[in-house]
Amino acid sequence: MPFRLLIPVGLLCALLPLHHGAPGPDGTAPDPAHYRERVKSMFYHAYDSYLENAFPYDELRPLTCDGHDTWGSFSLTLIDALDTLLILGNVSEFQRVVEVLQDNVDFDIDVNASVFETNIRVVGGLLSAHLLSKKAGVEVEAGWPCSGPLLRMAEEAARKLLPAFQTPTGMPYGTVNLLHGVNPGETPVTCTAGIGTFIVEFATLSSLTGDPVFEDVARVALMRLWESRSDIGLVGNHIDVLTGKWVAQDAGIGAGVDSYFEYLVKGAILLQDKNLMAMFLEYNKAIRNYTRFDDWYLWVQMYKGTVSMPVFQSLEAYWPGLQIKDLRDHKLDNRMESFFLAETVKYLYLLFDPTNFIHNNGSSFDAVITPYGECILGAGGYIFNTEAHPIDPAALHCCRRLKEEQWEVEDLMREFYSLKRNRSGFQKKTVSSGPWEPSAGPGTFSSPENQERAREKKSVKQKIPLLSCPSQPFTSKLALLGQVFLDST
Repeated sequence: MPFRLLIPVGLLCALLPLHHGAPGPDGTAPDPAHYRERVKSMFYHAYDSYLENAFPYDELRPLTCDGHDTWGSFSLTLIDALDTLLILGNVSEFQRVVEVLQDNVDFDIDVNASVFETNIRVVGGLLSAHLLSKKAGVEVEAGWPCSGPLLRMAEEAARKLLPAFQTPTGMPYGTVNLLHGVNPGETPVTCTAGIGTFIVEFATLSSLTGDPVFEDVARVALMRLWESRSDIGLVGNHIDVLTGKWVAQDAGIGAGVDSYFEYLVKGAILLQDKNLMAMFLEYNKAIRNYTRFDDWYLWVQMYKGTVSMPVFQSLEAYWPGLQIKDLRDHKLDNRMESFFLAETVKYLYLLFDPTNFIHNNGSSFDAVITPYGECILGAGGYIFNTEAHPIDPAALHCCRRLKEEQWEVEDLMREFYSLKRNRSGFQKKTVSSGPWEPSAGPGTFSSPENQERAREKKSVKQKIPLLSCPSQPFTSKLALLGQVFLDST
């Protein structure tokens, strides 16, 4: 979740100046390496305790020094911590855990699992680790990143979630049995975040595997939520996925809703999708108009805009209180959530490691050969899912089966080389596009079918911009949509 990973505001304010090289409390220059090591120690204290006392269960119970299954039965903490291991530089343990997961994790089990949590933690964690495998020194198979054992595991886990989307509205149930599908009598009431937090993982999975079903169901769910907003542009907290009727009509940005808005933005960036960003911008107007009071965002009635809960809520698992259940008596909760290793430690460590590969500005990259051509990976611009698993956006263009995109690339290359042969007439064309202005009515994006027709119509009308660049006296490379083309003329 987008906010729960933050450490307390006071501590964060104390740490950030250190990251930027400001003097410490005693006036001496801080050493970022010192703080990196402290964060690593914190990580390994928790990680080693899980391995010693809780594996293969999902999570550690730190007070009783044992483990328990929480969101399924996947050795969840190992999956959630895998990409953090690489970010901390531990390639040997990353490689070992990859083997452990392949040998021990089975999704064909009679377990009721959260659709939302399984997606963000398991599918997201496996996809991220799959895309980082080569950087971690794993011997990847031919065709990677379009194939690989972790990708197959992510696909298997995601397929177990698909029965939840088989509803009259296309919005998923909150829980699914991994062996039998949705249980008879399962409640149809799902929170908004549990419906709208799939596009990052599912679109990535569709792009890598070539199966559009994952991105399709994620888009339908997003669209149905958009169509279900009130006349004043707000969505509630819980909805009946069978009838499309709102059960909890409190609108806000906190628990139960937050990552829906997060994924509209991240999905727009990851997929370069103007419609998703337009939806978010419309929501942002309504949220600011009705839920913001000075510097606070409260909960309001989604149809009237009147305050329903005058409280400011958050999902933060504040660092000192990660195991504190009741702040009135400081009673400890006997559970170490897997997101502590996936999110809290990862973001904290990255504050003190400005040269980490995650911060890459494109100055370095890896070129890999796929069945669809040469592909650029690792150039930066990672999109973090709501469990802080980084996704390389370039990977979405490495395994394209879509002929339309291939044709566009081929047309652009013909134009590029035609221009190079005719060096005297460089001329740059631009795509005419105005600001993202969706109409205000609830029917703006009426259906996925209409949206697809609009995209097809738009692709016919718009021209791919021509490239103009100076002549190079040496062999150069042109990278486009993740594909690399050699200019050997």
